[in-house]
Amino acid sequence: MENIGNKTKVGKIIYLSEDGWGFISSKEIPFTRIFFHWTSLVQETLHFTELIKGMEVEFIPVENEDKGFRAIKIHVLESEVKDDGTTIN
Repeated sequence: MENIGNKTKVGKIIYLSEDGWGFISSKEIPFTRIFFHWTSLVQETLHFTELIKGMEVEFIPVENEDKGFRAIKIHVLESEVKDDGTTIN
């Protein structure tokens, strides 16, 4: 696994499974879905069950040769949630 320069990136949650994993998309890593598991959320942020598609997150991407990118140390950035459950960033 290769850490991309230990630099945090910003992206948005694009998919959430019922099993505790999802995908993030980031303009800083174009054309890539970045996998994450609920265990990669930092303790001070929201719980996985509180996440909503479209929320903006900060994370550290780690590249695995065989599987692509994985997000670690994920922190949810401040978001407003509208009445319909979508977010405003």
